[in-house]
Amino acid sequence: MTDSKSHKTTITLEPGQVAIVLGIEGEEMNRQLFASPDIDAMLDDEEADIPFNYFLAAAFLARLDQDEVFGPELAEWYDAKLRSEARHAAAEE
Repeated sequence: MTDSKSHKTTITLEPGQVAIVLGIEGEEMNRQLFASPDIDAMLDDEEADIPFNYFLAAAFLARLDQDEVFGPELAEWYDAKLRSEARHAAAEE
């Protein structure tokens, strides 16, 4: 849901879900990691294991933050994948 006055959007996570939100302000990318309440509860429990999906999302953000070429290389890889799929689909028509 979008709040037009504050220009914010609300998302609802299902149990067990995590979300990465990426934004760009000028030249800077900002990033946030959100977890559903049950995942948050697991993270608060010092004896519980970190859920894999949360761990994976956190690792992705750490890599994005620490490796300057990771983001551009990932975008390049994905663009090539999309172009390949489009060529494949066009060839089938």
